[in-house]
Amino acid sequence: MDAIALVAGGAAALGVAGLAGVVHLVHARRALARKATALEETVETLTDRVFELAESEELHRGLVDAQGDLIVRRDHAGAITFANRAYSALIGEPPDALVGRAVEPNVLERGTSRRESDGSQSIDERIQTPDGERWIAWRHHAVRDGEGAAQLQSVGRDITERKAAELALAHSRARAQTANEAKSRFLATVSHEIRTPLNGIMGMADLLIDTPLTPEQRNYAEVVRSSGAALLSLIDEILDFSKIEAGRLDLTAAPFELLPLVEGVAELLATRAHAKGLDLAVAVDPSLPARLLGDATRLRQVLINLAGNAVKFTESGGVAITVDRDEAHLVIEVRDTGPGIAKSDAERIFAEFEQGETTFARRHAGTGLGLAISRRIVQRMGGGLTLQSEPGRGATFRVRLPLVAAGPVEQPERLGGLAVMILSSAAVEAGILAQRLTARGAMVTRAASAADIAADGRFDATILDGRMGDDALGDAMTALGERSGRTVLLVTPAARGDIARWRARGVGGWLVSPVRETSLLMQLQPIDNAASTTDGSIDAPALVPSATAEPPLQRLSVLVAEDNDVNALLVRRLLEKLGHTPHWARDGRAAVDMALDPALAVDLVLMDMQMPECDGLSAAAMIRAREGADRRVPIVALTANAFAEDRAAAIAAGMDAFLTKPLDRDRLSEAIATHVRPSSQVPSRRAPKKARQHP
Repeated sequence: MDAIALVAGGAAALGVAGLAGVVHLVHARRALARKATALEETVETLTDRVFELAESEELHRGLVDAQGDLIVRRDHAGAITFANRAYSALIGEPPDALVGRAVEPNVLERGTSRRESDGSQSIDERIQTPDGERWIAWRHHAVRDGEGAAQLQSVGRDITERKAAELALAHSRARAQTANEAKSRFLATVSHEIRTPLNGIMGMADLLIDTPLTPEQRNYAEVVRSSGAALLSLIDEILDFSKIEAGRLDLTAAPFELLPLVEGVAELLATRAHAKGLDLAVAVDPSLPARLLGDATRLRQVLINLAGNAVKFTESGGVAITVDRDEAHLVIEVRDTGPGIAKSDAERIFAEFEQGETTFARRHAGTGLGLAISRRIVQRMGGGLTLQSEPGRGATFRVRLPLVAAGPVEQPERLGGLAVMILSSAAVEAGILAQRLTARGAMVTRAASAADIAADGRFDATILDGRMGDDALGDAMTALGERSGRTVLLVTPAARGDIARWRARGVGGWLVSPVRETSLLMQLQPIDNAASTTDGSIDAPALVPSATAEPPLQRLSVLVAEDNDVNALLVRRLLEKLGHTPHWARDGRAAVDMALDPALAVDLVLMDMQMPECDGLSAAAMIRAREGADRRVPIVALTANAFAEDRAAAIAAGMDAFLTKPLDRDRLSEAIATHVRPSSQVPSRRAPKKARQHP
């Protein structure tokens, strides 16, 4: 009661206003306490956040430092706002000491600046560091700091080892290039030095064969010539491979006749094939364009390699060259009846220095470069060369080339249902002849012997294979009786002497294997339209003598500029056999004087490229500079240098053509006929002069 009374008394003493103030004070104190508590909690939260941020910053700095790249940020004035440990090591100062300063590394060399796709800028710099020179690849980005201010962040990576590797690679490439150039010079020199005596060997062998010889002597001379030809082929393969390796195999695109090219390859290899008792036949689809656009020389080289290999490795049967098309591609196939090639070796033989025979007992010589070179050439032409073969089933090499027509495509001559009998036991050649005739609309019947000829049926023409022998041919002609409109005899070039004997027995025409398309069509056209002889037989174009075998229409004055005595003697003798008058100059300066000498009236200059005193290029240029405007003497380079750049240099010096050694009479005659304009006076336009020789 006393306490209550006391309170009551105190309250009474304070009054109502005083009591309200006390209550308000109590509430204020309590609110302040709550705020203090909340502030303490906020401070504690912020302290924890600061610790977290510090830990995060330390973590991120550790990550930035651990990755090894150099990272630095700069403000608009170039002062560093951040630098990682790698960058500070590059400068040689602690990171904290760099902040706020515009510190740059010591740049010794600066590469070219590059703008990247993401907008950044890249540049390589060689920098001097406390540890030596280093190459740094920088990438600069524009970034913003936490307040939105623009900064430049640079990230650099040490590429010193990469630069060292690039430098070593560049040195290696330079050494390889130097070695390759040295190899090319070596091959050019060796080629020249080999071709020069080879020209004498093969040329003198040809001259020797043209003289009266005993059979034994003729055989020896022909062996010398064939061995020289094999050596020349080897040199050409090595040179071609060297050009391909160096990326210098140049191709030309010019119109060429397809059919004569393929038939020419077959005729070139026919002697070798017939000597082995092999067939060699050609079939070109008559619907193909007559003229194509491409490199005829290289295509011919590929065909000679493929068909030559087929003849080399085939012991019985024969070789067929067929040309067709597949959509936009020309397709050439060379099929043989040889031993075939295992699938495991189908790609190996296209590698350099690889051959079908891999043992020491191999029977066929060669470098193993022919197929490798052929595939490279075909690939450069945009095509492909493949092989299909099985052991014991022969081989088929297929060339596909994207060659286009070089003119309008004419409709082929049709045989309009002509009935033709082919009597031959030679499966390859008879099959190809049947294919060619069928493609032109003829109706073909084949028989391997007289017994296979049907007792009935008539034929517009019959092709008899002369290789079957006299008895078999006689039986066939008896079995046919008068059921054949005309009879055509198929012979090899070596058996042309049999034609006259069989003409007396009723054979009206002949074909020479490998058969040319024009000859085949001429022999099968109606007799009224054919070129008939006085005795009713039909002359085939294949038997027309070569133009080069005929005597020249005019005697020419030809200057031979050659420092090698043997080669000079060879060319002079060839010119004399062609009916011309040779003059000899031993060096370039003498050649210039003699070429411009009015007394000699030189019609043609055969210019060696390498001579003492003055080389062939300089001599040609001097002749062109000094000759009058009214007279330009043709100059033909006659050289053992076989590279394309040698040919280009000769033409640039003013020469008109380029002949490589070894030289034969046919190529020399062709060059003369091409570059010397015939005179209207026949057989000569001047009295023959005695050959002049410069001492």
